[in-house]
Amino acid sequence: MNILKTYAQIGSAKEVHNESMGFGHIPHRARWKNLISKLLGIPIATRRIQAPSIMRMLDVTETDIIGDLGCGAGYFTFEIAKKGRVAIGVDWKLNAKLSFVMQKHPNVFYVKGDVQRLPFSSDTFSKILVSSVLQLVEDDRVLVRECNRILKQAGDLVLSVPTEYLWIQKLNEIKDRLNVQFESQGPGYYALNDLRELLQNGGFKIVEMEYSPKEIYSLIYELLLFLCYRLGLPLSSPIYFFILYPFAILDKLPISKKRKGNEVLIKAIKTRRQTI
Repeated sequence: MNILKTYAQIGSAKEVHNESMGFGHIPHRARWKNLISKLLGIPIATRRIQAPSIMRMLDVTETDIIGDLGCGAGYFTFEIAKKGRVAIGVDWKLNAKLSFVMQKHPNVFYVKGDVQRLPFSSDTFSKILVSSVLQLVEDDRVLVRECNRILKQAGDLVLSVPTEYLWIQKLNEIKDRLNVQFESQGPGYYALNDLRELLQNGGFKIVEMEYSPKEIYSLIYELLLFLCYRLGLPLSSPIYFFILYPFAILDKLPISKKRKGNEVLIKAIKTRRQTI
């Protein structure tokens, strides 16, 4: 199903809005929400910390057709659309408000769908972003295979993936309970060797890897995660951004000498078509 051509035709007639805004801002109908979004950008601390490295790895150009799989609220999709030819976000529970976002930029589209069964033709995208999604799906091999199918040869796949917890080992011991509490159908996090094997078997070669966030912020995040688990609190809340994000600067201090963290960013290229 080649819906990309239709998207390009629709988008060509729209007006481009160039605005100065915080990274990850997406338009809102309500003026006060729009203002807050412009000031804050992505209201998720970990994604905001990772954003500079993710965008550098994607290296978006004006000819790129990029898929954002498991796009959530669509922050990265909209940001990518400002630089690329077309950006398409896919998620199985899209917010209806994203229809307004599509009216505000000619190059961004959001599609409701299962990232393990994508409605796109083979060799459609030049680059794909999978931000904190791989560990959540029921069958990660199927998702990697779908990425291989819809990605052009030598195309880039950029992922953010949780790794083993650094500081609070108890979290590693109870990962199955964490998956249940936070509704993850997948492994929750990966050992690096397992991740390398998964991508290699899926027809990809890792060309770059970076921990983000690093060790100090990872400690703060793990403390919050452990509290959420013990107290039965939700893992996602707007208030967490204001608690966590100020600690991001600590990872830039000399005291943070280790390069490890509890999430890793990976850039891989498609080296062969995966047919199995």
